[in-house]
Amino acid sequence: MFNKFHHIGVAVKDMDAAIALYESMGAKLLARETSADGATDLAMLDLGGDLIEPISPIREDSPLAKFIEERGEGLHHVAFDVKNIDGVLADMKAQGFELIDEKSRPGFGGHLIAFIKPKSTMGTLWELVEDV
Repeated sequence: MFNKFHHIGVAVKDMDAAIALYESMGAKLLARETSADGATDLAMLDLGGDLIEPISPIREDSPLAKFIEERGEGLHHVAFDVKNIDGVLADMKAQGFELIDEKSRPGFGGHLIAFIKPKSTMGTLWELVEDV
């Protein structure tokens, strides 16, 4: 069902500082954009073929701002590379996983994405990513 890890999402307060931190460790910035809803600043960095996605709230009323307020900065989600994302979602739902997204939607970098509720995955938010 899952091909490999796609990226690790890290919640941060200061995107510029996060990018500088990862670049100081040898990562290369691939892209940076604002989420479709305007609530989140997103970046993708490549560290030797592994991807790290710092995510930072733009609006104080965003779910990510609440996440950081309650839990602090750090691991936000683990993303998995999949093929046929809507088929994977249907299979996962049939297996009893609780889905945040019943269908895939456009995400960062033009990928299709969907999220799985953390209470179905031992407390870690999962993101499914399909390259299109």
